[in-house]
Amino acid sequence: MINTLSESLYRLDILNRMQDRLTYQSSSKRKIDNGSDDSFVFTRQIYLEDKISRYEGLKSQIEITSSQNDTADTAVGSIKDKITLLKNEISKALNGTEQETSRETIAINVAGIKKSLLLFANERSNGEYLFAGTDSSKPPFEQDPVTGEVTYTGSGYLKRLAIDEGSYSQRGVSGFDLMMNTTQKALFGEKLTFTEGQRVIDNQGNEWTFDSSVPELVKNNENGPTNEKMPLTEVLPSTTPKTYETTNPISTQGQTLSAKENIFDIVDDIMNALNQVDDTGASITKDEADAILKAGLSKVNKAFDTVNKAHSDLGVRNKTFEVAHEKVSSKLTHYNILFTETAGADLAKVAMESKALELTYTSLYSTINKMNQLSLVNFIN
Repeated sequence: MINTLSESLYRLDILNRMQDRLTYQSSSKRKIDNGSDDSFVFTRQIYLEDKISRYEGLKSQIEITSSQNDTADTAVGSIKDKITLLKNEISKALNGTEQETSRETIAINVAGIKKSLLLFANERSNGEYLFAGTDSSKPPFEQDPVTGEVTYTGSGYLKRLAIDEGSYSQRGVSGFDLMMNTTQKALFGEKLTFTEGQRVIDNQGNEWTFDSSVPELVKNNENGPTNEKMPLTEVLPSTTPKTYETTNPISTQGQTLSAKENIFDIVDDIMNALNQVDDTGASITKDEADAILKAGLSKVNKAFDTVNKAHSDLGVRNKTFEVAHEKVSSKLTHYNILFTETAGADLAKVAMESKALELTYTSLYSTINKMNQLSLVNFIN
């Protein structure tokens, strides 16, 4: 009697463990709970979980980047619209029929265009400034509250973001690419001429800052100034602003030096000409103003080409992230299917086993109940 009861309890314990396993499988949709249940399945499960986690993170990051890319694309399109409007305003001032008061009105309109350009150049998305280069935590274009001069404080480097395991791609365009005209380029051994106030960068994104006390250019990388320097020669006769010349010492194939002119400085010169003053505030003649406006219109046309090229480069990089999103989504789907096939519970089988277990429970409890009714008293009666 005692042995029979012990055997029944042992079998009941086995059924309870089976019930726990089936309950876990039906609720978690996973085949095993512990690695000891099936070491091969557990190893595959850990591998696939790691892959799924990685690609979910990649997909999330790419989706955030894609949203920023869309915002950047819209902002650059708006900048092109504003530059087109600026060209129209300059053309109106140069058509020969505009009175002094009309030019003052055009100057006000141009000032409004400058504000809009600054707003779009400092566009941000998801807490990041889109055209600041690698340091996207602060506005890349800062305006002096007194002089109104706009300066680019970002870098020439672009952020590199993961688009797959071990694969990275650059995102966006920098302020150097977007809001600065290239006035001259120099390959290795060629002369580079630039004026004081212009910026010099190489095509690796390094800026060569101007030191007027020597004079020389000092290379700056992502960590700051380096020991690489370029001596400068002031071009004679002296000009205002001063003009300097150097020889490109970068011998790496394909590397160039570029002199950059801030588009906002061009707009400032145009506004001054419309108000018939120079950059010091001194009055100038209408003929002098017209000469500045004509030169300004040529530079604004070049600025449109600069922004258009940046827009094209941005589109190419955005497309890279679109393709990457498709690939990552495909791989994530593939790994999810593998996980289901490898570590996922067969819910149909679980349902059948649960029903069979229910019947076994009923049978066992019925047997235990009948055994409990067996006694000497019942036998005598």
